[in-house]
Amino acid sequence: MKNLFKVALLSGLSISVAHGQDKQWQMELVFKGEISPEKFENEIPEFAKEFYEPFLKGKTAYKNVEVLADANYSSAVVNQKEHAILNRKLAKTYSFSTGDDIVTAESYHPSYKIVSNKLKESQVPYVWMQDMGEIEDVAGVTCKKAKLFIKNQTDSAEATVWYSEAVPSYYMTAFSFVNDLPGAVLKLSLGKNADLGFETTKVSSISDGEGFQLPQDVKIVDISGTGEADKGEDVSLFEDTFPLDKSLKWVMVKDSETNDEYYGIKSSAGKEVLPCSLFSLAYFNDRIAIVSDKDNYFWLLDKKGSKVNKAGFDWLTPATERLAIFQKDGSFGLVTEEGKVLLDKKENISKFLNNYLMFSEDGKIGLLDENGKIVINPNLMFLDVDSAGKVLVRDKEGEETKTLELDAFIKEYIK
Repeated sequence: MKNLFKVALLSGLSISVAHGQDKQWQMELVFKGEISPEKFENEIPEFAKEFYEPFLKGKTAYKNVEVLADANYSSAVVNQKEHAILNRKLAKTYSFSTGDDIVTAESYHPSYKIVSNKLKESQVPYVWMQDMGEIEDVAGVTCKKAKLFIKNQTDSAEATVWYSEAVPSYYMTAFSFVNDLPGAVLKLSLGKNADLGFETTKVSSISDGEGFQLPQDVKIVDISGTGEADKGEDVSLFEDTFPLDKSLKWVMVKDSETNDEYYGIKSSAGKEVLPCSLFSLAYFNDRIAIVSDKDNYFWLLDKKGSKVNKAGFDWLTPATERLAIFQKDGSFGLVTEEGKVLLDKKENISKFLNNYLMFSEDGKIGLLDENGKIVINPNLMFLDVDSAGKVLVRDKEGEETKTLELDAFIKEYIK
């Protein structure tokens, strides 16, 4: 399994969830802490109770979870009994307990949009993800620390995660807000209680691991109402996410050896416009999509089925309405929707606030505006955003970190 198949409805504020990992990863998650039934009932928002149930005192709590994941599949086994499998290619989940003779299948749709800026109330549900600018080693893997603000129609919840983009995200039914993050969560704390959460104690990659298998000789019951559980030979996800010009249509072929599905484009007359080599697609704007191919390269694709950039990128994600962040040969840059490279060979580029972008150069941080123009030269030692949406900035090593409202920060630093 070489690539990710996930159609992610991304806006200019969204965080990409595309991965290009070609290995399977094994993880063992150990849970800690408990919550009383009284606190569970009286203090936890209704929508967030599923997040806290694994820690509920007096209930069969999670003790350990064994995870096997690659870019296409995820399998989690809770307490060596309860199984949850996600097939991202078919957008299907499967659940069963050890010894069951029935496997329940259901269509998978991401529960939350992952964003880097707080959205309007009408745009819920979403997970507002704020990188904290901290790095920590978890089970031998370098992880980024991030604060998550999980918002639904009526309430909100918080969590702190340590995640790695080098390891593909996995699927657990109780923690729907981590299923589509940019990488695997190797450590988690719920709410403001650092004692309630889990931590990965073992992580290892398997270059020649076996495929994911459902139990043999069991009945698969699809409760999603979309037909047979193993049926996935359609192009509706691509069509719904990025409709082509009226004279064109999406098509798909399945590799007979690997069972992987590859997508391409034909004209209404049946003429091939783009060979079936695409593996994933993500929304960029109404004119352009971001796609990856079977060789793990990322491209900008227009509605006529043409690749906009002349050379493939190693990674690509929306930054603003018209700009995308790319990675090539270990360095980061910015490319326009027309395929023009505005910025290249930076240590990192990531989203900030109000369509501003942070970038790193020689270990220091600068700021770009929504057009990719440098508005703060890379001379800051630290730049981040706290949970209240205020700017955290430190000019020099040894100085105290200042906390500023965005307007005050712009007035002081952007000349």
